[in-house]
Amino acid sequence: MNEENNKTISLIVFFRKFISVFFTIFLNIYVLSIVNDVGLVIKYNLVGIIFEFIFSFLILRFINNKTAKIIYNSSFIELIICIILLLTLKENIYKYIYLFRILYALEKVSYAAPYEMIIMGSNNKKTMSNFLANVNIVSSLGTILTPIFSGFIIESFSYNMLFVILGIEALIIIIISLRLKDFYIVDRKLDLKGFYHKIKKYPHIKDIYKCMFFRRVSSQGVITDLLPVILFLRLNSELSVGAYNTLFAILSIFALSLLKIVNKQNKSKKFYIPISILIFIASVILVYYPSFITLMLYYIFMNTLGTVIESESCSIVYASIDIKELKEYNREHDIFFNIYMLIGQVISYSVAYILYTYFYNVNILSIIVSISMFFLIVSAYYLQKTEKYLERIK
Repeated sequence: MNEENNKTISLIVFFRKFISVFFTIFLNIYVLSIVNDVGLVIKYNLVGIIFEFIFSFLILRFINNKTAKIIYNSSFIELIICIILLLTLKENIYKYIYLFRILYALEKVSYAAPYEMIIMGSNNKKTMSNFLANVNIVSSLGTILTPIFSGFIIESFSYNMLFVILGIEALIIIIISLRLKDFYIVDRKLDLKGFYHKIKKYPHIKDIYKCMFFRRVSSQGVITDLLPVILFLRLNSELSVGAYNTLFAILSIFALSLLKIVNKQNKSKKFYIPISILIFIASVILVYYPSFITLMLYYIFMNTLGTVIESESCSIVYASIDIKELKEYNREHDIFFNIYMLIGQVISYSVAYILYTYFYNVNILSIIVSISMFFLIVSAYYLQKTEKYLERIK
């Protein structure tokens, strides 16, 4: 990767994290405070992920060297529009929440699709894990002050004041993005059928797709939206939610720093399955002994052990395509694993919505979390399997 682009993209990741923290942690809480309906939160996020896949397919179909930078930069304009809508509609945003979530889906994909193409084309198996660990550390640094700062602004002033600040940060990102050089992407016609036939010879590709599928059923599925809601329902304070998420960000940085040390030793990693089992056990304890302490135990495990699985699965899904015969099929690879992830997310949100709607009880949200975490073990199994294969073909 061009060194100048590398630094610029890292800066964008840092500042964009300030904004994405709001959409990850506080947007659902904001809507919930208006309508008091967790079911609505699940439904509009389900609609969002379906449109994320649609936009992802369209963008990856037409992206090339000429359009990559335009698409990437357009995401920042779309982000500005999202923030303007929040400022103008205010509490009425819930009336247009599905349209708003679709626009945010377009913003996410316009940012993520070119970004993923860049890092897949600019790193190999040796550098990918450390590169993503570095990016995740930068991202986590952005979350240390952001949650508690956001919570403070909300409780001391208002959500509207926070929206203004987010708008300023989005403008800063646009200014930084002007430093970006052109992106290099393999410029050729999309060939999904040809890619499908080629990967039949490489079982690890199918395994990493399964890993990503089960990761979206579990740790990157509906619980990404439910956990902030559960924490808010326990604490009933945006400032407290922000403070705890700042603590969790610090724990994530610590975990990723240890991961970098492990990566430098180039040793086989056999800890994915054991740590996923520990996370699952913590979720089961949360169901049977629901309390603030058990919730914190689960959160701590997710933001240390879970962060390691998250970083490594992202690293390996990119590194898995670093084979001479497959290297030019980055877009096809991106579409395929996004299909797997979409199906996983749809299942995750659908099951959660059915359980919440038809089998509601006091502890149903914790039960949904525990069910999801079982599939994290399955995801870790396929992650371990893929890494063993990649070690053999080094």
